[in-house]
Amino acid sequence: MLLASLTFRVQPFKRAEALSSVDALVHRMRGTSGCLRSRMLVDTEDVNSFMVASEWTDPATADAFFASCDFRVFRGIRILLRDQPLIVLDDIRTRTTRLLRGEVSR
Repeated sequence: MLLASLTFRVQPFKRAEALSSVDALVHRMRGTSGCLRSRMLVDTEDVNSFMVASEWTDPATADAFFASCDFRVFRGIRILLRDQPLIVLDDIRTRTTRLLRGEVSR
């Protein structure tokens, strides 16, 4: 499994326009073979900073998407961004999932 994190900051006055484009990107990503899930997250300290987090079956499928025409849409919004976007790919060999259980204190 591969985890991909795409982080970027948008120009405050171009936020709505950038989010519309990124939302379309996330929907195309979700429909791509090999993409297990994809989410767009907003930074709580900087409302103009975002991360698109996605999980892929393997590195080849993620690489193919990031080289595709679908991803070029994101490259086209560069003028709306404050900084260069950053993609981090983490190759995960195993996954452990745990539920946090316990009583909620009142």
